[in-house]
Amino acid sequence: MIDTNLSEPVFHFLGGIFHQDIETPESALDEYLEEIPKEEQKTDIVALKDFINSDYLDEEKNDFIDEAADGVDILSYGVSPIIWLEQVIQKIEKNIETL
Repeated sequence: MIDTNLSEPVFHFLGGIFHQDIETPESALDEYLEEIPKEEQKTDIVALKDFINSDYLDEEKNDFIDEAADGVDILSYGVSPIIWLEQVIQKIEKNIETL
């Protein structure tokens, strides 16, 4: 079981953005990038990176990401959930550079 202090912000990020009612994951991320202030995006990146770099097994992290982002068929992207989340982080970082 992944520690709540580490997982809670990640779960809120993934569940709040990539839930079952989204049109597409890309449109959900675009909406996040347009509506969420730069400082909050930076805070989210720290939490996401802390999660990815944690000592938990990749299998545990992949299962957690897959469950929390229940509106995304991550496997259809041809990458693991961890790689998918790293790609999301890169898009957020690129967006922050332009703000």
